[in-house]
Amino acid sequence: MTPATAPRGGGARLPRLLRILFPLAVVTGIGLALYDRAGELAALLLRPGSVPYLLLALAANAVAVLFTMATWRSLLTDLGPRLPGRTATRIYFTSYLGKYVPGAVWGVLAQLRMAGAAGVPAPVVLAVFLLNLIVAVLTGLAVGPVAAPWTLGAGAWWLVLPGALTLLLVVRPRLLNRLAASAARLARRPAPQARASARGVRRALAAATASWAVSGLHLWALAVMLGAPPLTALPVCVGGFALATAAASLVVVLPDGWGAREALLLLSLTAVLPWQEATAVAVASRVVCTLSEVLVGGAALLLTLPRHSPHVPDSPEGIPCPVSSTPSTTASR
Repeated sequence: MTPATAPRGGGARLPRLLRILFPLAVVTGIGLALYDRAGELAALLLRPGSVPYLLLALAANAVAVLFTMATWRSLLTDLGPRLPGRTATRIYFTSYLGKYVPGAVWGVLAQLRMAGAAGVPAPVVLAVFLLNLIVAVLTGLAVGPVAAPWTLGAGAWWLVLPGALTLLLVVRPRLLNRLAASAARLARRPAPQARASARGVRRALAAATASWAVSGLHLWALAVMLGAPPLTALPVCVGGFALATAAASLVVVLPDGWGAREALLLLSLTAVLPWQEATAVAVASRVVCTLSEVLVGGAALLLTLPRHSPHVPDSPEGIPCPVSSTPSTTASR
């Protein structure tokens, strides 16, 4: 091996190693998320008449996961080159399951790696990630006050501020770009170079709001299963889950906000359930969310497996070149 080719070989081995280690880290994180929760799940399954409620909870959160992808996809389509549906789905769910690895950086690195191989510039990937995070947190905090009258009372008037800001973004959607630039400065990072259009921002806001509304139904099904009054529990669960998850997502050192979300959920659930049942619902919510996310993400990755050909060479970075019926990986569907 010549000195000129040695670094190239080492650079080719590193991506292959990461492609092995990253899935292992994700599987380990998922296993830790479910560790010691099998007993709680078994207890729920053994409750008389619990199966319909659990199936409804799984289905509701699965639909919500698809809405979260629609949020990300709308921003990616708006800011960058259009990717085929299979490619975009694979990129999203690979990075989405990466949230079970401690630290938010792993999902970003996965998006940078895979989207870059598909022809999306790194500045666009980073801009989409930041805008998507802001949209998700803002809409979650905007839906959250639905639960405030039952949980925090009139003293929670300040929770209407995120909702007011979200409505302002609907009217003046380009303000989201300024908000992203301010967030980047606070994090001491360069401001995003790509800028979202008014149409792209509105579509992302709509999809994110729908995701929060649907995902809260899984918590409602679990709460009703344990005796919560259905009508009162509906706004408490939808708003409480959105508020708890959006706030906990900012705790990036914990995998998927582990622990922080459950603590915040209890503040809402105790308005409609005794403490013991509220705790059981908060724990069951984590199990149901993890199972539905793994099922949806795993199915998406299986359905979008790259079609390899024995005559297709590897790219210089060690990533197999995809075979597609479209002339380019950046072509629209």
